[in-house]
Parts: sequence; structure tokens; C-alpha cells
Amino acid sequence: MAFVDGVDGAGKTTMIQEVAQSLPAGTAHIADPLWHYLAAVKTSTDFAAWVVSTAAIEIATALIDACAYRLADIRQHLTSIGPHGVVLVDRGPRTVVASARAHAATGTSGKTDADPDEAISRLRSAVAQILLVADCVSVELRITSYDSILPRLSDNERTNAPYVRYLMAFLQYFNADTPWPGIEPIVVDASNGVAVSLRSVQAAFRLELPPL
Repeated sequence: MAFVDGVDGAGKTTMIQEVAQSLPAGTAHIADPLWHYLAAVKTSTDFAAWVVSTAAIEIATALIDACAYRLADIRQHLTSIGPHGVVLVDRGPRTVVASARAHAATGTSGKTDADPDEAISRLRSAVAQILLVADCVSVELRITSYDSILPRLSDNERTNAPYVRYLMAFLQYFNADTPWPGIEPIVVDASNGVAVSLRSVQAAFRLELPPL
């Protein structure tokens, strides 16, 4: 299993598509996006409205729990993927927790019983369970400064002050975090462009993943 990690604008979606196309036919399996595991979000377009209408701590907890639910779902379906399959996952535990912390730090407050720390404990348990049945790596698309992300954002994103505050906090939390135990990191400088980053990932995959 390969998590593709990094902040918004780092190029996660593009990297997943490129890696999937570069792997032998039939071996790449792209996991469902995280929002599929959020009870309050029915389509991808619902996510933004949910964020602005929900207490920050509740958002953080829901995101972390969604990551755990997705891992449990993937684990149940690993036998159908085959021994040489590679599951590509957009946003691994490191990204989700950094994003959750950024939401909690910059979002609106509100009365809720949600507890991100308890959710992180549940996520750690889900990671431990998946590590029993699959080798896991994390392709970390590194961005060192907000200025590197800025050209990749839409005009609406650049002028959305709450989103910019969230993204800057997201970057800070992600870069301050450390790799999760058991998940081997493949660190890529995302500022080098997709082609260079893809070559780095392909080279690392040959070292980290079992031979086909």
C-alpha cells in the first residue's frame, strides 16, 4: 500500500494518476477518496459546505475517523487485490492528522463531544492492523513554504482568507510531524515538478516494494 501524502497543492492527485499509469497493467488500485467515509458528506461538492458549517473539533475528529474507516475497508478487500497489487491512497495518516490539526487550530469553535486525540488512538489501531497484512510506504510530496503552493491555487482559493489560514497551518503541522511507525517514507521534493517527482517515486518503489 502506498499513501500519497502532502498538503493541498502538492500534487497528490496527479502523482497518484501518474504512478497508477506507470505500474504494470492490473496491479494499481486507487482507494476511494477520504470524503466517502464522512457520514455528513454525500458528494465531493458537499465537503466545503460541511467544513464552514461544522465545529472545528468535530471536523478534525471526523477526518481522522474517516481515515481509520478507510483503512479498515481496504483491509477487508486486500485479498481481492492479489499479492502483486499496489493500493494507492490519497492522504495517508500523516496528511490526515496534520489537516485535522490545522482545521482545529483555524476553524470555528462550538460545543461538541468530539475528541481528536481519541480518534488518533483509533487511527493508530487501524494502522497497526493494516501493517499486519500489507507493506506500507508513504510518498511524501514535500513543500517547504507557502509561496511554493501559491501558484498552484485557484483565484478563489488565494482570496479565501480562512482557507489560506488553514493551508498555512496545514503546511506547518505536516512539516513538523514525523513518519508513522511501520510506514516507510519516500520523500520527494514536490517543487521539482511532476516528471522529476515521478522518476524519484519509481526509483524508490523498486527498492521499497516487493518485486512483481
